[in-house]
Amino acid sequence: MLSKLIEPYVKPSDFFSSTMEKKGSWRNIFVAVCVLIAVPFLRLGAGNLLGMLPERFFDAYTLVFAFSMWKSPLILVQQQVILIPVYVIGLFLYAGVLHSLLWLAQGANASFGATLRCLCYAVPCMLLTIFPFSGLSAAVLYASIFLAYSLKATHRTRWSRVLPVVALNFSLLVWGCRLLFP
Repeated sequence: MLSKLIEPYVKPSDFFSSTMEKKGSWRNIFVAVCVLIAVPFLRLGAGNLLGMLPERFFDAYTLVFAFSMWKSPLILVQQQVILIPVYVIGLFLYAGVLHSLLWLAQGANASFGATLRCLCYAVPCMLLTIFPFSGLSAAVLYASIFLAYSLKATHRTRWSRVLPVVALNFSLLVWGCRLLFP
């Protein structure tokens, strides 16, 4: 069971080159949204366990600056429930941008659903943001590398068509992570 869960992260080329079932796309979105919801709670938990780190590191992480003033766990739960539709819409929009960039690079040989699946499997890389100071950099770098491998394998295209897309995507990912996980 555990080997099936970590297979996309240890062997992305093999995992994404195999054909996937169609009914799993909502499951992938559900897992990605659950991970995005879990990150602020993990950071809050790490802040309680490791009180020696700066308080600014453990603030609430959201799109709206007013949400960052909410500190209690109950308010954090309410905040994350409010943000669920934002996360889902954001995943679809982000996958749309990725798929459009791949299409412009003439590398989109698979459907939009395949691009969405690659993005959903890249979201758990954001769990690295719970580590102080270098976690954001490591998360963005690992997510970009993982996204490149998965897009290449899923769309069955060349590196010369995937790497420019990931390079353009890298700046968008850095900007998005700085907004979501300050």
